[in-house]
Amino acid sequence: MLGVLDKAILVSHLLSLGAYFGATLYFALFVPPAAQGISGAAERQAFLAACFRTYNPLAIGAVGVQVLTGAFNLTRYKAALGPDFFARLGPVLAWKLGLVFLLVMLATYVSFGLGHRIVRYQQWGELLPDPVLAAAARRLRPALLVALALTTAIAWLSLGFRNA
Repeated sequence: MLGVLDKAILVSHLLSLGAYFGATLYFALFVPPAAQGISGAAERQAFLAACFRTYNPLAIGAVGVQVLTGAFNLTRYKAALGPDFFARLGPVLAWKLGLVFLLVMLATYVSFGLGHRIVRYQQWGELLPDPVLAAAARRLRPALLVALALTTAIAWLSLGFRNA
């Protein structure tokens, strides 16, 4: 039986998963096409910077909450399973943690590698060279789609924890 704190941690984990997935799905589906439809480089940079100013803290915060609450949940499993923990969850856990590592690296790349540069240039009142801005916008959608695929795979693997 889950205690109140365990339930709160689980709900926080699921809410942060939903927030990250929803924000990333929205960003992947709507932001790149909208940015491509903007003809002026200055306007495109301003649009992308505004989008990243909302997405970056939301995405990085949600991933951070997922990692922390996931670790708390894992501690509960370890306590419940005792010496059988690694025998029962080891293979699933190894895959999940590997995919989580990739997701954290990819989310960091999107937020800091792509978004941070655009936001900073916008804040400084400088225009990114058009080829640099175009390249960042081109790399955005594939990176976000891979992040969504990783998130889906991680969530699917997590269902294996319920059967342990």
